[in-house]
Amino acid sequence: MIEQTVEILVRYAETDQMQFAHHSNYIIWFEHGRIQLLKKLGFPYADLEKEGFLIPVLEVHAKFLKYAVFDECLKLKTIIPRMPTAKQFFEYEVYNAQDELICTGSSVHTFMNKENKAIRPPRALVEKLKPFF
Repeated sequence: MIEQTVEILVRYAETDQMQFAHHSNYIIWFEHGRIQLLKKLGFPYADLEKEGFLIPVLEVHAKFLKYAVFDECLKLKTIIPRMPTAKQFFEYEVYNAQDELICTGSSVHTFMNKENKAIRPPRALVEKLKPFF
């Protein structure tokens, strides 16, 4: 397993009429966490795309336990729980300013080439992840 935590500041535009962070933003934050974790591993998403790898979302789930509010600094933990195969799995945990777990989530992805054909994950990424599993 490998993980990384990034901070997310809830912007005013991300809140709803009740002044809570709108649920749709969590999916965007999950994407931010994935991109940052891949970058940390030495695989910036833009570089992967230049090399012909696309990583589309097949599934995404979120479970909301508490709410976040405007100007609150959240911690988003992104986890790769297992080695990539035909699919790549990510898990997410979002904590509020009091370090309370407020949301859990997951997403499933596949690797595709620019012709939208399923392909194996980049060999270099698999090699980089091996020590963590």
